Amino acid sequence: MKQAQIQMNETIFVVFIILIIILLGFVAYSKFQETSIREQERTLRNNKVIEMAHRISSWPELECSIAGTSQFVCLDLSKLMLLGDFINNSKQQSTYTFNYYFDLLRNSKIIVTQIYPTNMTWVLYENPGAAPTTDVIRVPVNLYDPLTKTYNLGIMELLVYE
Repeated sequence: MKQAQIQMNETIFVVFIILIIILLGFVAYSKFQETSIREQERTLRNNKVIEMAHRISSWPELECSIAGTSQFVCLDLSKLMLLGDFINNSKQQSTYTFNYYFDLLRNSKIIVTQIYPTNMTWVLYENPGAAPTTDVIRVPVNLYDPLTKTYNLGIMELLVYE
Protein backbone atom coordinates (compact mmCIF):
# COMPACT_ATOMS: atom_id res chain seq x y z
CA MET A 1 0.00 0.00 0.00
CA LYS A 2 2.76 2.38 0.93
CA GLN A 3 4.65 1.55 -2.28
CA ALA A 4 1.57 2.40 -4.38
CA GLN A 5 1.15 5.76 -2.64
CA ILE A 6 4.81 6.62 -3.24
CA GLN A 7 4.54 5.71 -6.93
CA MET A 8 1.33 7.75 -7.23
CA ASN A 9 3.02 10.77 -5.61
CA GLU A 10 5.98 10.36 -7.98
CA THR A 11 3.64 10.24 -10.98
CA ILE A 12 1.79 13.36 -9.84
CA PHE A 13 5.12 15.13 -9.25
CA VAL A 14 6.38 14.17 -12.75
CA VAL A 15 3.13 15.35 -14.37
CA PHE A 16 3.37 18.61 -12.40
CA ILE A 17 6.98 19.18 -13.55
CA ILE A 18 6.02 18.46 -17.18
CA LEU A 19 3.14 20.96 -16.96
CA ILE A 20 5.51 23.62 -15.58
CA ILE A 21 7.98 22.98 -18.43
CA ILE A 22 5.16 23.23 -21.00
CA LEU A 23 3.89 26.45 -19.37
CA LEU A 24 7.38 28.01 -19.39
CA GLY A 25 7.78 27.04 -23.07
CA PHE A 26 4.44 28.65 -23.90
CA VAL A 27 5.40 31.88 -22.08
CA ALA A 28 8.75 32.04 -23.90
CA TYR A 29 7.07 31.40 -27.25
CA SER A 30 4.45 34.10 -26.64
CA LYS A 31 7.15 36.65 -25.72
CA PHE A 32 9.02 35.80 -28.92
CA GLN A 33 5.84 36.18 -30.97
CA GLU A 34 5.04 39.51 -29.28
CA THR A 35 8.47 40.87 -30.23
CA SER A 36 8.02 39.65 -33.78
CA ILE A 37 4.58 41.24 -34.07
CA ARG A 38 5.86 44.58 -32.74
CA GLU A 39 8.69 44.52 -35.30
CA GLN A 40 6.21 43.83 -38.10
CA GLU A 41 4.01 46.71 -36.90
CA ARG A 42 7.01 49.04 -36.90
CA THR A 43 7.97 47.94 -40.41
CA LEU A 44 4.43 48.56 -41.65
CA ARG A 45 4.36 52.01 -40.02
CA ASN A 46 7.70 52.90 -41.61
CA ASN A 47 6.46 51.76 -45.02
CA LYS A 48 3.32 53.85 -44.54
CA VAL A 49 5.38 56.93 -43.66
CA ILE A 50 7.70 56.43 -46.64
CA GLU A 51 4.69 56.05 -48.90
CA MET A 52 3.27 59.27 -47.44
CA ALA A 53 6.55 61.10 -48.13
CA HIS A 54 6.56 59.87 -51.71
CA ARG A 55 2.93 60.90 -52.16
CA ILE A 56 3.60 64.39 -50.75
CA SER A 57 6.56 64.95 -53.05
CA SER A 58 4.35 64.27 -56.06
CA TRP A 59 1.45 66.52 -55.06
CA PRO A 60 0.64 69.02 -57.81
CA GLU A 61 0.32 71.61 -55.04
CA LEU A 62 4.05 71.25 -54.28
CA GLU A 63 5.92 69.66 -57.15
CA CYS A 64 8.28 71.58 -59.37
CA SER A 65 6.91 72.07 -62.82
CA ILE A 66 8.94 73.75 -65.47
CA ALA A 67 7.39 74.07 -68.93
CA GLY A 68 4.84 71.35 -68.16
CA THR A 69 7.30 68.70 -66.98
CA SER A 70 7.53 67.59 -63.37
CA GLN A 71 10.67 66.47 -61.60
CA PHE A 72 10.99 63.65 -59.10
CA VAL A 73 11.26 64.62 -55.41
CA CYS A 74 11.38 68.32 -56.15
CA LEU A 75 9.37 70.86 -54.20
CA ASP A 76 8.62 74.38 -55.37
CA LEU A 77 9.51 76.83 -52.58
CA SER A 78 6.83 79.39 -53.47
CA LYS A 79 4.14 76.68 -53.54
CA LEU A 80 5.49 75.24 -50.30
CA MET A 81 5.22 78.54 -48.44
CA LEU A 82 1.73 79.30 -49.77
CA LEU A 83 0.37 75.82 -49.09
CA GLY A 84 1.81 75.74 -45.56
CA ASP A 85 0.15 79.06 -44.70
CA PHE A 86 -3.07 77.97 -46.38
CA ILE A 87 -3.31 74.70 -44.42
CA ASN A 88 -2.40 76.30 -41.09
CA ASN A 89 -4.97 79.09 -41.58
CA SER A 90 -7.65 76.58 -42.54
CA LYS A 91 -6.88 74.56 -39.38
CA GLN A 92 -7.70 77.55 -37.20
CA GLN A 93 -10.99 78.08 -39.04
CA SER A 94 -11.82 74.33 -39.22
CA THR A 95 -12.74 74.45 -42.89
CA TYR A 96 -13.12 71.83 -45.59
CA THR A 97 -9.51 72.41 -46.66
CA PHE A 98 -8.07 71.24 -43.35
CA ASN A 99 -10.40 68.24 -43.32
CA TYR A 100 -9.18 67.30 -46.80
CA TYR A 101 -5.53 67.37 -45.75
CA PHE A 102 -6.33 65.68 -42.45
CA ASP A 103 -7.79 62.72 -44.38
CA LEU A 104 -4.49 62.43 -46.27
CA LEU A 105 -2.00 63.15 -43.49
CA ARG A 106 -3.85 62.30 -40.24
CA ASN A 107 -1.89 63.07 -37.06
CA SER A 108 1.50 64.09 -38.33
CA LYS A 109 3.89 66.97 -38.74
CA ILE A 110 5.70 67.79 -41.96
CA ILE A 111 8.72 70.05 -41.83
CA VAL A 112 10.77 71.05 -44.86
CA THR A 113 14.24 72.38 -44.14
CA GLN A 114 16.52 73.97 -46.68
CA ILE A 115 20.05 73.04 -45.67
CA TYR A 116 22.06 74.48 -48.54
CA PRO A 117 22.91 77.29 -49.34
CA THR A 118 21.01 78.77 -46.36
CA ASN A 119 19.28 77.15 -43.43
CA MET A 120 15.52 77.84 -43.54
CA THR A 121 12.59 75.84 -42.20
CA TRP A 122 8.90 75.66 -43.17
CA VAL A 123 6.16 73.75 -41.38
CA LEU A 124 3.89 72.41 -44.07
CA TYR A 125 1.42 70.56 -41.87
CA GLU A 126 1.09 70.12 -38.12
CA ASN A 127 -1.58 68.16 -36.33
CA PRO A 128 -0.09 66.34 -33.35
CA GLY A 129 -1.94 63.39 -31.90
CA ALA A 130 -2.41 62.49 -28.27
CA ALA A 131 0.50 60.04 -28.19
CA PRO A 132 4.17 60.92 -28.58
CA THR A 133 5.95 60.64 -31.91
CA THR A 134 6.48 57.08 -33.01
CA ASP A 135 8.23 57.42 -36.35
CA VAL A 136 10.44 60.09 -37.90
CA ILE A 137 11.44 59.77 -41.53
CA ARG A 138 13.80 62.20 -43.27
CA VAL A 139 13.74 62.36 -47.05
CA PRO A 140 16.21 64.43 -49.10
CA VAL A 141 14.46 66.71 -51.58
CA ASN A 142 15.32 69.29 -54.21
CA LEU A 143 13.93 72.71 -53.47
CA TYR A 144 13.33 74.83 -56.54
CA ASP A 145 13.21 78.59 -56.14
CA PRO A 146 11.25 79.94 -59.14
CA LEU A 147 12.31 83.53 -58.42
CA THR A 148 16.03 82.86 -58.78
CA LYS A 149 15.54 79.71 -60.90
CA THR A 150 17.95 77.77 -58.68
CA TYR A 151 17.82 74.41 -56.96
CA ASN A 152 18.67 74.03 -53.30
CA LEU A 153 19.22 71.00 -51.12
CA GLY A 154 16.61 70.23 -48.48
CA ILE A 155 15.19 67.62 -46.18
CA MET A 156 11.54 66.78 -45.71
CA GLU A 157 10.96 65.44 -42.23
CA LEU A 158 7.77 63.50 -41.44
CA LEU A 159 6.79 62.90 -37.85
CA VAL A 160 3.88 60.52 -37.44
CA TYR A 161 1.94 60.47 -34.18
CA GLU A 162 0.09 57.33 -33.16
